[in-house]
Amino acid sequence: QMTLSYEQNVDYAANDASVFKEYALKTLGVPKDNLYFMINATAAQMSQKIELVTKIVSKYDNAELIVYYAGHGFPDEQTKTPYLIPVDVNGSNLTSAIKLDNFYEKLSSTNASKVTVFLDACFTGGARNKSLVSSRGVKVIAKPGTLTGNLVVFSASSGKQSSLPYHKERHGMFTYHLLKKLKDTKGSITFGELYSYLEEKVSLESLKVNKMEQDPKINVSNQVKSQWLNWKF
Repeated sequence: QMTLSYEQNVDYAANDASVFKEYALKTLGVPKDNLYFMINATAAQMSQKIELVTKIVSKYDNAELIVYYAGHGFPDEQTKTPYLIPVDVNGSNLTSAIKLDNFYEKLSSTNASKVTVFLDACFTGGARNKSLVSSRGVKVIAKPGTLTGNLVVFSASSGKQSSLPYHKERHGMFTYHLLKKLKDTKGSITFGELYSYLEEKVSLESLKVNKMEQDPKINVSNQVKSQWLNWKF
């Protein structure tokens, strides 16, 4: 974000997204015509692209939708509602931010057979380096929200934790291990196996490298609670 100090921007977010894009195409087999990619998107650009993609997915039978986001998340301090933060929105005014619950509802409304979301962001007011509001001292535990449809969300951190960088690898800690496992398995892995790996590796490496706790979490809709562990890409 141009109005933020260097420390407040999210280290390596653009690299995270760019490399995940390549993995989606080459490892997960997403057709190039079905991939939509944005770097440093504004609120209008994000909203328009979400609207377009959900309309397209709704036209297919038995579609699978994969969403990846690296960047700022932020909670409303009063309601604890979490938001995705486009580059032209700051933590002091969330009017144009993307409410996470609304985002999930749109993805679920497509009736896709599988909707998988990877969020390398935190929603406590922390960040990889420094809070989006530099004067802020207290972190907020954002409401987790209720998921509907065939939706599974892999989140980079939980509770009051921040989603941290892995400076040596020039990625977010969560994204680095996500990409590594996809590469090692060539994308042939169950969601249960993937989550177990991320839970173990990210938690350990974050303590060793950043000296801070970062524990990935999973959130799934009631409709797929008995199924998601065996899902594959």
